[in-house]
Amino acid sequence: MCHKASSLPESQKKKKKKKRTTLFTASGAGLVFKRTAGIEELRIVFVLLQWFQTAPTKTCPQCRKQVSTRHIITKLYFDIGGEEASTADPESLQNEVDRMKALLSSKERDWRDKQKVVDGLKDTVDKQRRDLDGVKKEIMEKEMLCSALRKQMTYMETQQNDIQAAKEEVRRLRTKMKTFESLEVLLQGQRTEVESMITDMGVSHAAVEQLSIYCISLKKEYDNLKGSLKSSNDMCEKLKREVLSSNNKLQRASVEVNQSKRDMESLQKDLANADREITSLKKKVEFLQKTLSTPTRTNETLSRLVFESPAPLDLKQPRFHQPVDSEDIDLNMTYDITTPDDVAKRPKQVPSKKMRLDSQGQVFFFYYYYYSQLKLEEDFRQHAGPSEEARSGLYNTPTCSQLYAF
Repeated sequence: MCHKASSLPESQKKKKKKKRTTLFTASGAGLVFKRTAGIEELRIVFVLLQWFQTAPTKTCPQCRKQVSTRHIITKLYFDIGGEEASTADPESLQNEVDRMKALLSSKERDWRDKQKVVDGLKDTVDKQRRDLDGVKKEIMEKEMLCSALRKQMTYMETQQNDIQAAKEEVRRLRTKMKTFESLEVLLQGQRTEVESMITDMGVSHAAVEQLSIYCISLKKEYDNLKGSLKSSNDMCEKLKREVLSSNNKLQRASVEVNQSKRDMESLQKDLANADREITSLKKKVEFLQKTLSTPTRTNETLSRLVFESPAPLDLKQPRFHQPVDSEDIDLNMTYDITTPDDVAKRPKQVPSKKMRLDSQGQVFFFYYYYYSQLKLEEDFRQHAGPSEEARSGLYNTPTCSQLYAF
């Protein structure tokens, strides 16, 4: 508890002899401790010093002021009225002070010893802390090593499981391979080999199961062979039908090829005959042109009759026609033969009057006209020429009586 007190000087002690005086000890913040004679006074001082050393904060518990050991007020004088001053023996007080000093010295020695022990303990704690850090580091390394070893062990266990599964698979495949070998002996081996194999199997339960497996496999193989045979027969029938159809098509194609060859030969013969006739006619025309080159009246008339076409103007050129409802190639796409221009000089104009031909010119003209009509009709007949109207117009040429009128 904080009390207001005043620190009195030594000169004022005599003036207050009649009053009862009590000593107090207080901190600089005003915390007052009552001082009594002897041990209690030293105890209070020791408590204050210990409080200053061990307190976490150097503040007054009541007023929260900042204090230190320099602010300790060792003596306080309070005026208490009505109390009698007590007297004490100086020697006893001195003895008490000496005893307290000795006790304080022993306490200080104990405190120094304890401080040394505390320092040693601190060093021990620091060393143990360093050892603990090293141990923690080693533990972490060991844990990391253990984790790596654990992972490696897990991987090895996985590998071991895979190896075990592979061994089981190999064992199963070996058993299956032996079964297949036995089935191959049953299917393709001879009777003695099959009998010896069945005899070697014995009469145990496993042998009976194996024989049942063989029987089931044989039945399945028999069914598969039956199905394959049926499909093969169907395929053979289908192929036979296809072969017959192909042979028929081949025969028809051969007949068509032979017919085409015969037609080709006939056309080639016709073409050769036509070429020969054209050559012969060209020679005759050249001969007639040379004969008519003499400028006589008869030759002029014959030349006019030769170079003027006896056919009507609306007569079409003879050409091949594509048959109706046929997809054959039209061979007359470029069939357009034009009459070459006359290179010989035309004769001079003569008075328009009737001319009479001599007997030689009449015979020659009749021969030329008759041959031209026959040639045109033959060409038209072979190459499907113009219609009947045009064909009838072809013969609307001057008759013999009309020609004789000249």
